[in-house]
Amino acid sequence: MNWRIRWLWAVAFPALSVFSCSSGIPQRVDGWRVEVGPPGNEFHQAPPPPEKAPPPSPALLDLVERIAPPHTEVRRWELQGKDRYFIRAEAGPEEYDFLITPERQLLLLDYENDLTNVREDPGRMVLPGSKRELPLSKIPKKTLGTLAALFPEDSPLEAWSVSTAAGPRDVAVVAGLAFFLRPDGQIQAAGPVDSALKEVDPNAPEGKTAEEILAEAAELLGAYRQRFDLRSARERLKSSGSRAFCFVVMGDSRSNPELWTAMVKHIGLLEPKPAFIINTGDIVRYGYAEEYREYFAPPLTDLDIPFFVAIGNHDDGDNGHALEYRYLFGEDSLNYVFDYNNWRFVIVDNSSSASPAGETLAWLEKVLSETPAGYSTVVAAHKPIASVEKWAYHSWDPENSARFADLMSRHMVSHVFFGHIHAYSTAEFQGVPYTISGGGGAALHDRYGPTGNVHHYVICDVGSDGIMKQQVVRFYRAEDASGSKSQPR
Repeated sequence: MNWRIRWLWAVAFPALSVFSCSSGIPQRVDGWRVEVGPPGNEFHQAPPPPEKAPPPSPALLDLVERIAPPHTEVRRWELQGKDRYFIRAEAGPEEYDFLITPERQLLLLDYENDLTNVREDPGRMVLPGSKRELPLSKIPKKTLGTLAALFPEDSPLEAWSVSTAAGPRDVAVVAGLAFFLRPDGQIQAAGPVDSALKEVDPNAPEGKTAEEILAEAAELLGAYRQRFDLRSARERLKSSGSRAFCFVVMGDSRSNPELWTAMVKHIGLLEPKPAFIINTGDIVRYGYAEEYREYFAPPLTDLDIPFFVAIGNHDDGDNGHALEYRYLFGEDSLNYVFDYNNWRFVIVDNSSSASPAGETLAWLEKVLSETPAGYSTVVAAHKPIASVEKWAYHSWDPENSARFADLMSRHMVSHVFFGHIHAYSTAEFQGVPYTISGGGGAALHDRYGPTGNVHHYVICDVGSDGIMKQQVVRFYRAEDASGSKSQPR
């Protein structure tokens, strides 16, 4: 039955719609006051346009023009915060990127050639064992003149010759900065001397190896693995014997352990108990094994409710390939399906580096095509679609969003849940209802009004007639009507 027809049926014949979790919702938990409200939040207010930043002063542009080669020109700049400008001088594939304070203090310069893939980045240039002292007299006079004009109150203190992946470079140290020079004297990069002259092996892996990450995950998460593994979660799904059931949707539960603990406790107090929980991703801040152990897992250990996750971009882990996540939830826990009663739940990875978008969308189309006749379908992913204009500022890319939305419409999906935007927001697109539930603990976005800019989770009740009804459970710091703090009860 189409979702719109189901809604009309429930309004016209409410007595025929029996829901399983319409009562038994506590109004307080720990230090939080809880309010329950109906679904729906179409409100959206775009933020005011940012104040136009003042352009770089002539003094800043003069510094750039003195250092960058004559054939380049400034074509891009932006004020980052209030304390530094990013300025790019470029010509064809060559880019010289400067960070400079409004007071004309150079913080950083790096070089990149998009055609040759050469990058000169201070702090990752000096090859091991290659640094040798160099007499200042070996630095080209033209370069010394440029440095003297830029730093009239400072003189070069020392010079070095080094080897880099881009070739041999001389280094002149002045005003606390190390300037890397090509053999012709052109300045290619510059940075604070303490970090810029560190010796770095370009072939050494950045961060931990996959073996080290998995070994650490085994040590820290081994005790939790059986509980959270996807196969175990599926096996723990217990039908009530009725077509009626309820489940919980929430997302972006990172960054606030106190609220995360309270929400899990509150879900555990619901009567009757939800059949399962779907989290729309970003369950921890970085995806490290110690975060899952110290913050995510402990509140769930006493909650006998299967827990399913649509991985978020913050869950990618130490090397960006979700190794810790997959260790805990199972190797097949990025794109997967589970069925409950006559409902199919499709969990999609549209956020991690481990799932190419093209492969994910091909898999999704196959799964939706193979959904058994008579089943209703719910899809959950982390990033919302850019096709809904009010979500486009923080979403999946437009091309993949369009392909995803087309699949949802063609296969008449009953409902789609997202996270990523830290708020509660709803929309309909091409006949399919969408809900963002990203209020599990991360800092809230501010575009969705008082009913949307709030920490929350969503209860989804499926009646014996197959109609799904939602309730939004919002969390506020416990306080009395006067606004003063009250003691939690």
